[in-house]
Amino acid sequence: MSNPIQTIPAHESSAPKVSIIVPIYNVEKYLAKCLDSIVHQTHQNLQIILIDDGSTDNSGNLAENYAKKDSRITVIHQKNQGQSAARNTGLSLATGDFVSFIDSDDEVEPTFIEDLLAPYTIDKNTILSVCGIHYKRLQSSTSEDVYISPLRARRPHESLKAYHLYLLARDGRMYSSVNKLYRTEFAKKCHFDPHLNFAEDTKFVLDYISRAARSTQNPTYSFVLKPLYIYNSGTEGSTMRSVATKWSNWRRSYRDLKAWLGSHPSPRERFFLHLVHLRWRISHVKQLLRAKSAS
Repeated sequence: MSNPIQTIPAHESSAPKVSIIVPIYNVEKYLAKCLDSIVHQTHQNLQIILIDDGSTDNSGNLAENYAKKDSRITVIHQKNQGQSAARNTGLSLATGDFVSFIDSDDEVEPTFIEDLLAPYTIDKNTILSVCGIHYKRLQSSTSEDVYISPLRARRPHESLKAYHLYLLARDGRMYSSVNKLYRTEFAKKCHFDPHLNFAEDTKFVLDYISRAARSTQNPTYSFVLKPLYIYNSGTEGSTMRSVATKWSNWRRSYRDLKAWLGSHPSPRERFFLHLVHLRWRISHVKQLLRAKSAS
């Protein structure tokens, strides 16, 4: 006997709708855990968009099987164009009030959406909510909670760009696109650059913040100090790892960051920009050392 189709409970129908976008490419080994963690969210009013980006394994069929059991799931099959293009396809289909991205080889805690939604209900000026990450190293079977320490709030008269640069210099929670909840109305006006294979997440977040801030009187970020996003390290291919060893990729991302900052940054903005550059230099050296030890 087949499982009944999952529908939205009546008490959830008036709750904010959240679109979850999952790009999928050859993740047959990890996909079921990812999708199970999404369909069992405590916040049930979801639109779950699965973009099969030309998978050559059984990932596409697995996605279709989940869609048969859950009416909230839509599966799109497209030729392989890369993760950025898959996310852009998902954005074009998003109809929720909010949108979130989850990578298909990762998982999320049951309250991921509920907890990220809470700040928006408290402060109407919230333009972004961000959670911590549970970092799992699959090869060594070790794990740790990262990016869950409290960060200082934005100071009076501090520009949003200076504050964001401070966050980029302070830790890594602002670099990724996946541990966040966005307002769909602004996210839809942004896109992931399909020509980039490095730091395309950061570029999207910067673009989103700029657009959202221009339309919000006193834009604020909110940090949920819980490791709600489970990042599985060790599923990446060698090509994905190698791009981080090329300083030219980091330098291009730095140019993008400077362009986002504008031609007349304040002294405080220049100071934090320098700290970000230093952080990226250190990160690049670490990537080189990891690559060397793995060879």
